[in-house]
Amino acid sequence: MSRIRVLHVHTLPVVSGSGINTYLTMKGMPGERFETALACAPGGRLNEIVREAGMDVHEVRNLVQPIHPLKDILALFEIIRIIRREKIDIVHTHNSKAGFLGRLAGKLAGTPVVIHTVHGFAFHQSEPLWRRTIFRLMEKLAAPWADHTIFISQPMIDWAREEGILRGTSYSKIYSGIDLDAFHGYGKEEQGKLREELGLGKGSRVIGFVSKLWEGKGHEIALHAMVRVAEEIPDAKLLLVGEGPLKPKLIELARKLGIEQSMVFAGFRTKIAEITSLCELCILPSFFEGMGRVLLEAGACGKPVVASRVGGIPDVIVDGVTGFLVPSGDPAALSEAVLRLMRDPGSAVKMGEAARKRINEKYDVRTMVREITGLYDTCLSLKGRATDQAGRLTGILNKRQRKRKVG
Repeated sequence: MSRIRVLHVHTLPVVSGSGINTYLTMKGMPGERFETALACAPGGRLNEIVREAGMDVHEVRNLVQPIHPLKDILALFEIIRIIRREKIDIVHTHNSKAGFLGRLAGKLAGTPVVIHTVHGFAFHQSEPLWRRTIFRLMEKLAAPWADHTIFISQPMIDWAREEGILRGTSYSKIYSGIDLDAFHGYGKEEQGKLREELGLGKGSRVIGFVSKLWEGKGHEIALHAMVRVAEEIPDAKLLLVGEGPLKPKLIELARKLGIEQSMVFAGFRTKIAEITSLCELCILPSFFEGMGRVLLEAGACGKPVVASRVGGIPDVIVDGVTGFLVPSGDPAALSEAVLRLMRDPGSAVKMGEAARKRINEKYDVRTMVREITGLYDTCLSLKGRATDQAGRLTGILNKRQRKRKVG
């Protein structure tokens, strides 16, 4: 029996929340039943780790992040060619750009099943009005092209319903999972070596911020909040984990604010559990998040989180139980919540343990993969029955036409 061939379509080849979700889904599929591959823009760490895991990557040369009418059309035809050449049974798309082009390509190529995962919407308030309008229209247009849509958090479902995107569509909620086995605690010896590497003293009280250094994640808000935190707790250090185009700007802002000595830029890291274990707490002051995978990783390490009350974040963080939720764009509220945890380490530890329990119960990658596998089977079964019924109906109609001709 031949394996079911699944093509995941993802926009950028970066190790982001949606990228890790896609990779873990691909990696977790039962290999005896499924053959999975990735279609993505060229280059990047995401493509590398997919190949290292023994799965194929089909690079789509014209798949770019900004709207580019000519390249978008060329990318559409590239994806159609891949689908037809590889005889794909299921096209599974991710993100707004890849979601639009991938869903359309799947339909035009006659793919049996097309599934889309909503990791977030591109028409949030941080975007200009013209972009919000275009992306909202694109989502409404593309929604019916998918046989089923997966949402990674309840707030995303609520938002889609408000926007009229769910009308006439099949959808479900499947929480984005993480590999819990990778987030065991690291001992003092391991932490000591990492502290030394990062230039952190034994007495440093570390606030972790794991995120790409991109617009929209709230890095400038974090730096402004750090001014007050450093005044009250001189040993506090803000540990920025990630790379991106904002780095020079953030270094300059830290200098202007006089908090250079309270900042540590750790760069890109693959061992997130190791570096998160150093932290007393973590923050995520984003202006928008579909869910926020780093929240899961912090919770799995037993760390409380202070995060913005936006997007899917309230679906992960229980305010006052596993961390604190604050308004986005508010440095004063962020600093106050951080200081509340740092003034009361005992409560911070209790919140961290509550976070670990919640993540273990709801966000295991094995649960995510099991639910997606079941969805694949259900969609293929429904499509197969619909095809059989259509075939029987066609046979009956042809038989009647032949009888008429004979008569």
